[in-house]
Amino acid sequence: MKNKSSLIVSISKTSDLDKITKDTKYINIDITNISQEIISYFIKNGTSFMYSDIIENTPGYNYVSYNDFVKAENIIDKIYNEMPNNLNEIEVAKYLYVAIPKYVYFDINTDKIKNEIYNLSLMSTVNNIWGSLSSGRINDISASKIYYYLCRRVSIDISIVIDEDNKQVLTKLLIDNQVLITDLFEDIPFIQCNMQTNHFATYNDDISLDKKIKYLKNKYNNYYLDKALKNIDYTKEDCIYTILNITKDIININTIKPVELSIIYRYIFDRYCPNYNVKINNLYLNNENKNHFIIISYNNIHYSYNYKLQKFIKVSDEDIIDNINDGKIGLYHGEFISNINNYLNV
Repeated sequence: MKNKSSLIVSISKTSDLDKITKDTKYINIDITNISQEIISYFIKNGTSFMYSDIIENTPGYNYVSYNDFVKAENIIDKIYNEMPNNLNEIEVAKYLYVAIPKYVYFDINTDKIKNEIYNLSLMSTVNNIWGSLSSGRINDISASKIYYYLCRRVSIDISIVIDEDNKQVLTKLLIDNQVLITDLFEDIPFIQCNMQTNHFATYNDDISLDKKIKYLKNKYNNYYLDKALKNIDYTKEDCIYTILNITKDIININTIKPVELSIIYRYIFDRYCPNYNVKINNLYLNNENKNHFIIISYNNIHYSYNYKLQKFIKVSDEDIIDNINDGKIGLYHGEFISNINNYLNV
């Protein structure tokens, strides 16, 4: 039997590279005390290994391929290369925070609450920082770990903390004697829509900072949403349809994945028409990729975004029922659509 100490090797400093033998298959890289020299070594010499991370002496245990490792490191290099010059520490921290969501999204197919058949292999990939970045899929754990890693690489004092009340994984920055608690996972949809962040401590509405890091050119999209929606006649029966078609261009809907889109529209409906009982449901195409899409319903009228036509279209009860009963589309676990579920052959 192979010696476990050579089969799995942990790397915290360059001298640890000497521990690697011909039997080594798994590499744990300490991202708390990482050097570019170690990363460069494995990019050049590490084709035969699988990779996981160590954070503050805790191994991740979820391993991904060399290709995933290299793809993720190339993304990280791109993030650093695109960073504006002459930023102070808080500006660098905010830049990295808003840069990560360009490359990742929420994948409902990794959510065991929404899926009766749970893909453990996919979940394992998402929990690994390199697997998460290379696949583009993210959860609260990998969001915090990726942000932690990028900050540590530029010597920003950061740690991962747990909000025991809400069971959330957060990050804590110490900059200029300030303690800043951040939650990148919760901010991803708003960053993807160029809206004001909500969870970057006290620096959410610092427009001059966000212009300096090139997150904004002029104003947050919150401003343009307010401007576009303030004069709508909310007494009209078709006001929801009006809201959808006005806002789709403001939030650049073609770049937004379904989970993020549902969060943004939940925010919009709660803010601008809180008394309307608007429902958002999650469905999927019954194909190999199980492509996720959302249905927005109000007064038993259903809307879905058509990417080919680049607009919201009305979908009838009959079309939804027939497509589900014919096996063309499916409902994620726990979803209930008015006038629909009672007619399904389940």
